[in-house]
Amino acid sequence: MNVPPRLVRAADWILNHPKLSVTVAGAMAAYAMAPFYIWPLMMLALCVYVLAMARITSPWRGAWTTFFFGMGFFTFGLWWIVNALMMDIRQYWWALGFSILGLPVLLSLLWFVAGWLAVRLTPPGGLARAVATLTLLMAAEYGRAFNLSGFPWNLFGYMWADVPALMQSAAIGGAYYVTFMTSLWMALPALLWLARPSRRRQVVIAVIGIGSFAASFAWGAWRLAEHPATPREDTAVVIVQPNITPDEKWRPEDAVEHFKTHIDLTRDGLSELDQHQPPFMDVAVVWPETALDEQMVMGVPEVPKLLVETLRGHPYRAAMVTGLWREDGTDSLNQPNYYNSVGDISLVGGKLNLDDVYNKHHLVPFGEYIPLEQTLHMKPIVGFAGFKWGTGPKVLQSPVVPPVAPMICFEAIFPWYGKSEGAQWLVNTSNDGWYGDTAGPYQHLAMTRFRAVEQGKPVIRSATTGISAVIGPYGRVLRSVAFNHAGYIALALPDYIKGGTLYTYWGETPFFALLAAGLIVAAFLRLRNDSTNS
Repeated sequence: MNVPPRLVRAADWILNHPKLSVTVAGAMAAYAMAPFYIWPLMMLALCVYVLAMARITSPWRGAWTTFFFGMGFFTFGLWWIVNALMMDIRQYWWALGFSILGLPVLLSLLWFVAGWLAVRLTPPGGLARAVATLTLLMAAEYGRAFNLSGFPWNLFGYMWADVPALMQSAAIGGAYYVTFMTSLWMALPALLWLARPSRRRQVVIAVIGIGSFAASFAWGAWRLAEHPATPREDTAVVIVQPNITPDEKWRPEDAVEHFKTHIDLTRDGLSELDQHQPPFMDVAVVWPETALDEQMVMGVPEVPKLLVETLRGHPYRAAMVTGLWREDGTDSLNQPNYYNSVGDISLVGGKLNLDDVYNKHHLVPFGEYIPLEQTLHMKPIVGFAGFKWGTGPKVLQSPVVPPVAPMICFEAIFPWYGKSEGAQWLVNTSNDGWYGDTAGPYQHLAMTRFRAVEQGKPVIRSATTGISAVIGPYGRVLRSVAFNHAGYIALALPDYIKGGTLYTYWGETPFFALLAAGLIVAAFLRLRNDSTNS
């Protein structure tokens, strides 16, 4: 096969300048993610990375090459985090460097290890190196969910949120399975290049790569066509997005005004339900993260009175699934324990009852708590002593609405927070206003859509400001409220998939099977290479 000279020169340049080429490639890969979805950039990036790793003979050089690939990807994919510090730049100026470069460094550490192992375990120049490189990178990506506090943001597979047919593969093996398959599809040109001059290997690689891509797309398209959105006949939802900025939200003098904003939007939503939904439907009113102070609800007469008047003025039973700021007990230093929670508040006999509550389990370091607080002597970005940890994922039981599994803020980026058995729908309360109208809120929504596909359950997303949405069990966004807009969504709750999905039974097993297969193939190719050379 004759290869164009320009292509040969380009490949040689990449091979001879690995650190620079992969840093640029990593930056380009970030633009394959939401909200840009320029997926050919991911193909170009992974091909550059795989080719750059091909000739490396030193494990340390392989480690640094992979590290710089990660630095490009994470720096350009997560730059928007700096916006949260702008809320109080005088106090958090010192963290600017950490948010821009320090976080990408920490996230790239596991990639560093993956690059070292890939070069150490395989010879240069062949398919064994390429397969090992991709497989170990995927293992590092799984580890990113557990490294330090865990931050599996922007897995490669999430770029298919803009291609719903390919997103359906998450119902088989979850986001990590989709990410592994994506890495193989996007690196296919590089794999074909490295398979030269063996025509047989090129044919096998092309059949596997193109065939699996086509099969995944066709199955996903069929799944969507055969399963249109189906509303429940017994439950409706009213989702509120008050559009309150973070600096406004934490002003005590504005608390009553903010509460009334939530009430007004709720009444508008309930009024719309009266006009369009059957009167026998129960309703779940969903408010965003920390929308209510539990002490305010239970201790200030005007607040529960307004809530009761709002909820009982309609011909159906009503409950609230709402973000709560809770105080419960004291710690060893006799300081109050604060929790970022989601509670189910039902209206029974004219009275409000807090039926069940979930306390956020996965807190954001520096945002909701301070690591080594006694040493650093500083407050988290929320501006007080910080929240305490809850006990883990939980299903809220309500006398009014179906069982629901809450995910608070970035808990929605962890697949296992949607796995609570018995839940018929998922709720994601959030406040994406910290990050402004940047890529961050759109990436958050994309990842939340994968939770719906994985579990086969609708996700109801309510943000203080951000992108509130009703997401069907196949990942479709059925209705949404745009960023920086106040509004509500009122419609029937989408039904869930009664039999569940394969992912609900298998979990990450397909992903682990791909990891094992990748390592076995890399070992086989290395042995073939060794026997050929001998």
